[in-house]
Amino acid sequence: MLSYLKENIQLFMIFSVWLITGMYGGPIIYGILPLSILLLDRKKMYEEMIIGYLFILILSDSAIPQLFFAKNIKNIYISILALIFLLRLESFNRSSILFKIFIPFLAFSILTMSMSINDDYFFISIQKTISFSLTILVLPLMFVKLYVDNKNEFVKKIVFFVFFILLIGLFFRYLAPEVAMLNGSRYRGVFGGPNGLGVFCVLFFIVFFIFNNYHSDIFSRRERVLIFGIIIISLVWSGSRNALIAIFIFYTFQRFFGMSPFLGFLIFIVLLFVSELISSNAASIINALGLGEYFRVQTLEEGSGRLIAWGFAWKQIQHNFFIGKGFAYNEFYMRQHYGMLEKLGHQGGIHNSFLTFWFDQGLVGLLIYMRSYILLFIKAAKKTKFAFPAMFAISFTAFFESWLVGSLSAFAFMGIFIFTILTSDEIIPQETEVVPAIAE
Repeated sequence: MLSYLKENIQLFMIFSVWLITGMYGGPIIYGILPLSILLLDRKKMYEEMIIGYLFILILSDSAIPQLFFAKNIKNIYISILALIFLLRLESFNRSSILFKIFIPFLAFSILTMSMSINDDYFFISIQKTISFSLTILVLPLMFVKLYVDNKNEFVKKIVFFVFFILLIGLFFRYLAPEVAMLNGSRYRGVFGGPNGLGVFCVLFFIVFFIFNNYHSDIFSRRERVLIFGIIIISLVWSGSRNALIAIFIFYTFQRFFGMSPFLGFLIFIVLLFVSELISSNAASIINALGLGEYFRVQTLEEGSGRLIAWGFAWKQIQHNFFIGKGFAYNEFYMRQHYGMLEKLGHQGGIHNSFLTFWFDQGLVGLLIYMRSYILLFIKAAKKTKFAFPAMFAISFTAFFESWLVGSLSAFAFMGIFIFTILTSDEIIPQETEVVPAIAE
């Protein structure tokens, strides 16, 4: 890992320039960052370019006011990546399974976007529709190209970069608690909130676990222990109940599906039937285990304000039940009623990806999206036992957070990385024998 820092010192210097310029240089960052990306492109440093994009996306999730520049600059970043992609089209001489799968939804989102043409959020809706489409098109092809060209080195650079991001968060807990702690109580690392950190850790866990099983020679035993360790520590400190359950879901079901797909689905169906019994007695079970304070049992029934948002969103959905009004409509509408929702005990958005899709795209749009979403895992399940366990875990996190809807976020980046890994024959070939990970 130290060798990774030494080998990538130039990249970290570029990141430092972005940080300092963005925080203190005002509009200068809008010139510095594009020039930096073009310089990376000229030197064919595509891995660094992708990692730089992830870096900006992580900064954009931060609640620190000085880092708000990243929320605007990420739109420019994905646009430049798309431009480079078009100019280097011959280098990406392969088709994108993900893009093909999601074409029906992308086409439908253009229709719903047109429904907002006379509204105040129309231009934001255009931006989000374009960014969603570009992200689905560009990132998978770049991931596959970089993997085919460099394989182990590309995987190492992504994993070690995320490792150090989580490590910096741990240092901040003690050196800058005002950054790493939400209201002085819950740990969030360098992310905007504890639940965001939790979702990111779940997605990173899935990425690393899958690579560690199919390519066990990439990382040493010590590196695996350190990486898995920092994920678990970050999760436990965040106190994200949903993230911990999602990790448990993935780890448990990959074992069941490894034994037999039939057994995996059987256990899944059984759990669906007993989930209501478990949820209705969750507080009693947690208190009996002495974990009531850690899992914040007092907020279980209220869902930490989520039930308020879900009920409010459901009432508004009735006005655009079948056909929605396009991306960004949920943000526009929820922001209008922020004060009223805050008094009721809720802050933020809808906190449910599928309900948010319904809010923005209508029931028809949600069903088209779900068709694409489920289809990609069905295709992946033909060659890997990790497909449905990943779907169960990702869907669980998406049920409590709206990250699937957003394309310009570190969560979407990691989600698309997982989708690409699972569906790409170049990364996981057909009928590959799984090599058990030592860390298991």
